[in-house]
Parts: sequence; structure tokens; C-alpha cells
Amino acid sequence: MPLRIDSAAAEQLVREVMLRPEKSAPPEWIARVERLSELCAAGPAKTHIAFLGTAMLAKAYNRHADLFAIKPDHAPNNANAFSARTLCHKVWVPLAAEFGVSIGVTGREPLNNQPYFRMTRLDDGTPVHPGAQASFDYMVGLVRELTALPNEKAASEALHAFVVVRRRYRVSYAAEGAEVPVSALDLTEAIRTLVSEDAEGGRRAQAVVAGLLDIVSGSDRVESGRINDPSRKHPGDVCVRMAAPASGWEKAFEVRDKPVSISDIRVFCVKCLAMGAREAAVVAVSDRQGPLDEAELALWANSMGVGLTVFIGWDVFVDQALFWAAPPKPEAATLAVSAIHRRLVGVEASSAAIDLWATIIRQ
Repeated sequence: MPLRIDSAAAEQLVREVMLRPEKSAPPEWIARVERLSELCAAGPAKTHIAFLGTAMLAKAYNRHADLFAIKPDHAPNNANAFSARTLCHKVWVPLAAEFGVSIGVTGREPLNNQPYFRMTRLDDGTPVHPGAQASFDYMVGLVRELTALPNEKAASEALHAFVVVRRRYRVSYAAEGAEVPVSALDLTEAIRTLVSEDAEGGRRAQAVVAGLLDIVSGSDRVESGRINDPSRKHPGDVCVRMAAPASGWEKAFEVRDKPVSISDIRVFCVKCLAMGAREAAVVAVSDRQGPLDEAELALWANSMGVGLTVFIGWDVFVDQALFWAAPPKPEAATLAVSAIHRRLVGVEASSAAIDLWATIIRQ
């Protein structure tokens, strides 16, 4: 039988740590957590922060916890194996939100992500994104140090340092500004400014597209996948589900703030067909986007049985979204301001992006 960690007891442990004075946290662990935070900020994966916090909690709960045997199903004879995914989901995620502690990612299942989704144990050699290798390796080194700690008290002190450091990284979002009236032209210009200032790996453009589709189809039907996470569930970056009682995808959108080629578009359409989406759209908003032979693309798409629409630049896409939205254009543009704000939060855009959106929309 694996190690059973009682969620209520683990929660109480974290709550007690949260109340400790900051100055009592061990400086050596503060430096280590800060270093990991810096490495993760410089790379594409922040999930390693959530894992470190989970490992610290497991060790503080029971000093015998095997911090490498994180999936009991793959360690049936290890009595100290524990479910890191469950511990993170049930304890860390809600408490991080309550106390304003950033664990790196904001999803409900932080460890249902690569590389943790695939690995059987922490040191099994599961491939890591090249840009995240340094942060992963450093985190594993910290887990080895945690393993060597003599008791729960020492692990609890390390956990305290984690809380102290990661409180400094919490994102404080500006208000939505739902009542700010904006014209369609002003909205388009604001979007262009937001995305061109810093793409954030495509987060800002994807949030804009999802926000605009919210006012067309309703946020309950619009799903936006995670950036740089190859989705097994979504055919595109932003997708619209069919209205009830039907099921499946009505439309799929690929959002590109880098130049897109005809080959890229064909690959996207094939994926859409494979996942049951018969209407595909590409929103190509890069200033460096070259011309595309849309007639050739249309003939190819027709032969494949997929409806294809290509939007070049923000102007056409924003105009079409506002036209097809149920409210009149002026009202739809104002609603889009708040919808885009919410989607920026949802894709974990930086606080700088949120603040910039609030600023330019009020100018």
C-alpha cells in the first residue's frame, strides 16, 4: 500500500506555515527557491515550482515519503510512494489561491502537465523541454536535498521558505474595466498595441481571439488551450463547441503572431479533420506575414472537405467578430474589453500585460 497523505491534515500543515513570520524562514532555502524561480522565469516551464512545493509538503507531512516515487501505480511495492498530482491538486492549488502564493501555474491540475504527465517516477529519464532542462535539473537537485533532511520539522522550514519566496511572485491583476466604452477602431488599435508590445509566446494573441469569440459564441462554448502544450483534446488554440444538444467542435482557430505558411495551414486543417472540426480558421497577425495564395488554399480545403477561413491582421478578424456578436457593435466592443481581460488572466499572461491592457483601453 502506498503512503496515504490525509488532505485535511496536509492543508492544516500548510496553513500553519503560512502564519509564520517571514524572518524565521531559513535563508539557505530562500536562496534555493529564489534560484529555481529565476530559472523557471527564464524558460518555458514553471510547473517545476509547483512540483517542488508539493515535494516539500510531502516531506513535511511524513519524513519517509519517497519524493521520487510520485505515482503509486508505478511503485506498487513501495510503501512510501505517494501521489504528487493528488496532493498538489487537493491541497496546494486551493491554498495557493487563498493565500496569494504563486506555485508557478494557475491551472487546477499543475502536475497533469509535461514532463510529469508522462513520467513514472521523477528520475526515470522522461524528456524535458530543452529550454526547461536547467530548471528541471536544479529542481531535482533540491528534491535530493529534501530527501536527505532528517525530519518533518526541517522539511517544514524549507516549505516556509518556499511560501515566503513565492508570495513575492503572486500576480496582482488590474481591474477589468468593464464599463469602459470603446469603439471598434479603438479596440483594434488597443489589441494591436497589446500584442506588439510583447507576444509572451503567443499568450496575448490567443487571449484576444478567445475574448472576441466569447462575445460571439458565449464563454461557455469557447475553449482556449494552454500555450506550448500539445493538446490531445483541442484541434486548435481556441475552439468553439457546438451548441447543445449537439456535441463536438463547431470551429477551430489557430492563432499565429509569427508568419504562417501554406504548409502550416494545411497541417492545421488535417488535425482539425482528425478531431472532428469541419470549420477551421487561421488568425495570422504577425507584421511580417507574407502573402498567401488563398485561392490555392481554398481549392485544397474544398477537396479535403474542410471549411477554411484565413484572417490576415487584426482589422478583419475584429470587425467580423463584432459584426457577428449578438449586441450592436458599440456594445460588443465594450464587452470585448472585459472578455479579453479575463482571457489574459486565463492564459497566465503577465501582470504587465494586464496593466497595459487596462492602461491603453482607457486612453
